[in-house]
Amino acid sequence: MKMNFPRNTYLELANTSGKSPEFIENTLNYADNLIQHNLPVIFSLKHFSQIIGVNFHELLNIIENRGFYYSYYLIKKRKGGYRRIIAPYKNIRYLQDWIKINILDKVKVHSSATGFTKGKSILDNARPHLDSEVILNIDLENFFESITEKRVYGIFKWLGYHKNLAIEFAKICTVKMPEEKFDNLNDISQEYFFDYYLLKEAVLVQGAPTSPSLSNIICIKLDNRFNKLANKRGIYYSRYADDITFSGNKDSLPSYNLVKKIIESENLKINWKKVGRYKKGQKQMVTGLLINENIRVPKKFKKEILRHLFFCEKYGASSHFNRIAPDKSFRKEWLIGKVLYINSIEPELAKSMFERVKKINWEI
Repeated sequence: MKMNFPRNTYLELANTSGKSPEFIENTLNYADNLIQHNLPVIFSLKHFSQIIGVNFHELLNIIENRGFYYSYYLIKKRKGGYRRIIAPYKNIRYLQDWIKINILDKVKVHSSATGFTKGKSILDNARPHLDSEVILNIDLENFFESITEKRVYGIFKWLGYHKNLAIEFAKICTVKMPEEKFDNLNDISQEYFFDYYLLKEAVLVQGAPTSPSLSNIICIKLDNRFNKLANKRGIYYSRYADDITFSGNKDSLPSYNLVKKIIESENLKINWKKVGRYKKGQKQMVTGLLINENIRVPKKFKKEILRHLFFCEKYGASSHFNRIAPDKSFRKEWLIGKVLYINSIEPELAKSMFERVKKINWEI
């Protein structure tokens, strides 16, 4: 969506409204800076409400009570336990979608960032590390939730937006859980949300469409530092969201202490449970893909899909899923989604799977 700033109309209105030459010069400089970076010109929150077609008082209400405009719930993990989900309601999500598409998607992130980046995928993330002597995998802890409202404010200010507007944009993109929402959770949910509820400042959350882009922008400096380090040592570096990978000669890879020092200096933390160093001959994986000799989907994943296909063919999809996963909805879409994932990495294998999916009786 391209928005042109009506410069002549603005000048005419500013002059007839009796604005001072200094005011006009300052506002035009502000606008020119945003235009130069291909960003929409927005002077204030009121101006923003007019651009997006949302009543100003409604917009204020959403921002001031943002914690109440999210759902807080758990979903079961495949390996046991639960994952907490914080999902924005459609009215605040509309604001986030607008900011993502019209502002954040215009910001160029580091070339080493392959997650949430248009035209890049986990395959692009894995490719530089193919058939390496040693790979070093590092995972960032509570990636989104470690990025605070204050840091998000800094991004919008850095992009050139007025301080007051940057504050409001940061509020739209972050959230802190209200006491009332926490009290309404059941005991199990409260256990999983307790550390999040105790946070003193609003943070990015996984469910907001703006979070991935903002996290990549926050990590521009980190990616730049690690990329320079990798180039200096003749090794490879890439990052897919919270997954960091180095690969190359075993003597050239950075030490855990050096990686830790750089990550913590960027106000991020390492999840030590997901740190690993793997030599050639061991199972080397990057963002869920095997990279020994060639890039492929792990055998276990493929076997699971082939198993579903076999039993769907033998007993019919309805009978099969009712027996092994009665609660699973959108069963056909779920299975096709898994095959599409395989297709993005191993298209030849996926071709035969698609043929089998077509022949299944999907009367569910």
